[in-house]
Amino acid sequence: MKKIVLSFLFIVCSFALIACQNRVDEMKLADNVTDISISKSNGYGSLNENYILSINQEESITVFESVLQKAKKISQDMDLTNEAPDYDLLISYENGGTRGLHLLLGNPGKESLIMYIGHEKKGYIVSPDETKKLRTLLLDV
Repeated sequence: MKKIVLSFLFIVCSFALIACQNRVDEMKLADNVTDISISKSNGYGSLNENYILSINQEESITVFESVLQKAKKISQDMDLTNEAPDYDLLISYENGGTRGLHLLLGNPGKESLIMYIGHEKKGYIVSPDETKKLRTLLLDV
C-alpha cells in the first residue's frame, strides 16, 4: 500500500513539474487595449507622462498587440546598467486598467526589449521582424 501511495505522489508531482515547464513565456495583455500612450523615457522605474504619441486606431493597436504577444520572455535576469529605455508606454485597457512598459527599441534588423515598469530585470525579446513593425508605428508618424 505504501508503494502505491508513493507511486501516486510521484506521478502527481511529475505532472505538476511538467506543467510548470510548459508554461507560455509570452507577454500577456490584461484586457482589450483602447489606447497606447508613448513618451521618451527618463529611465528605469518610472513612467514619463509627457506623451509624444497616442495610438488609438484599432488597426495600429492590433499591430501593437500582436508584437507584444509574440515577444518572448528572457529566462534569466537582465543587467541593463549600460542601457536605458528609449520609450515608456502606457497601455490603457477597456476595463479602465493601465500597465506601464519600458521599450528599448532596436535598430533596423535588430531585436528590441520590452519590460514591465517595476520589473526591469524580467524582459521580453521582440524579434527583428516585429521590431520593424514597432519602428513603423513609433517613428513614421
